[in-house]
Amino acid sequence: MLKTEVYLGDAREVLKRFPDGYFNLIVTSPPYSDARGKHYDSVKPNDYPSFILGFHDEFWRVLADDGSLVMNLKDRVVHGVRHRFVWHTIEAMSNTGWLSIDDYVWVKPNSMPGYWPNRLRNEWEYCFHLTKKSKFAMYQDAVRRPIGGWARKRLRKLNSKDSGRHNSETRSGFGRDLQKWVGKELVLPGNTIRIPSVSENLGHPSAFPVGLPEFFIKLFTKQGDFVLDPFAGSGSTGIAAEQSGRNVVLIDNKKEYVEIMKQRLNQTNSQGRVRCFSDT
Repeated sequence: MLKTEVYLGDAREVLKRFPDGYFNLIVTSPPYSDARGKHYDSVKPNDYPSFILGFHDEFWRVLADDGSLVMNLKDRVVHGVRHRFVWHTIEAMSNTGWLSIDDYVWVKPNSMPGYWPNRLRNEWEYCFHLTKKSKFAMYQDAVRRPIGGWARKRLRKLNSKDSGRHNSETRSGFGRDLQKWVGKELVLPGNTIRIPSVSENLGHPSAFPVGLPEFFIKLFTKQGDFVLDPFAGSGSTGIAAEQSGRNVVLIDNKKEYVEIMKQRLNQTNSQGRVRCFSDT
């Protein structure tokens, strides 16, 4: 039977309950640097790599050898300049053995308007994909999407250049073979994900939209696998995991957020799967 487990406590301590290689996917959004200090222990940008590395040992231990770690992070502006603590964090993780496979970009079409004299509004965030090994579990067919109406018109009129691979006229070394697209209804998406940010009040200042963890859960796990969110916040990863038929463990060190998780999971017909534990 599938399980959803919610824990109150520090992930570094809670995860000691679990055996090596237990989780197939860790998908999370750690507290952002110097952001929402009233809700989390605020971490200075220069200290952020060390903060994340503090979780390295347990994350590495409980993740399966063919598992994935996906972290949603966003840098911040300090004295009018983008502080690159996010990049430094990924570099620091790479130095401990993590492989930085790809950078996904979460585009938020409903980002809030605003004005800044030296930059434009934020409407995207990073989602970094890291693994322990170069060969890892990935289920690309699970996230295929419709090819779109353009294909029917374009592929009806293939010319001589389209009968095989056609190298770029710019001699860049890139090319295309449009014949491979003929008859396809579904294709792989790119590494940008367009999902609106949460606009309703869920009692949490930075709630995940359910669709974001859901995308990575489908891409990197199969039904019945085990998913972990060690900074679970409002519990969106739990809802996404349940809807996708995965086991999930949710951890947060704030009691009020654990209560929000329990309420949201019960409201989304978790069918008695929620089991709550406490480290306090």
